[in-house]
Amino acid sequence: MNWKWVGAAAVCGLLFTGCATTIDGSSTVDAGQVSAYQSDVSVTAEQSRIAESSRAAQAARTLTLALCSQFTTTVVTMLNSYNQFVTKLNELQSYSAIGDGGQVVIDQLTAGEQAISAKLVPGIEAPVEALVRTFLTRNTELIAAVRGELRSGLNDPADRWIDARNKAVEACGKLAP
Repeated sequence: MNWKWVGAAAVCGLLFTGCATTIDGSSTVDAGQVSAYQSDVSVTAEQSRIAESSRAAQAARTLTLALCSQFTTTVVTMLNSYNQFVTKLNELQSYSAIGDGGQVVIDQLTAGEQAISAKLVPGIEAPVEALVRTFLTRNTELIAAVRGELRSGLNDPADRWIDARNKAVEACGKLAP
């Protein structure tokens, strides 16, 4: 007798016997357990959404604070340069008499604009972003007025520039911890 065949037959018999075992029960689900499970899943999804929203808000706040920090420090240099230019222009009453003073203020205003624009990235809080963008538009107008060697025509662009600057500084100040 070949014992391999006998062993194989015995194993097959055990497998068939094991497969024939029945389990009592039903395929229904307890409605209370389903409701509790769905509630847990819903709560977990809401907590996840809130956590993600909180992370996004914190990231936006961090970006906005970085922009505000750059803006408030840069605008001081821009304002000082512009004030020196205007003082000199008022004193000498002529663009040609101040030499390269017009170009110096243009360069300072342009450098400031570039520094601020570098921090104006996606994700900035909308109100601050809008105010800083308005300031940058006013800065471009002021540069054009200086480049055009306007004298009395400097007042309107300068007033709009200062107003836009003040509004952006105020908005940034409200964010400071």
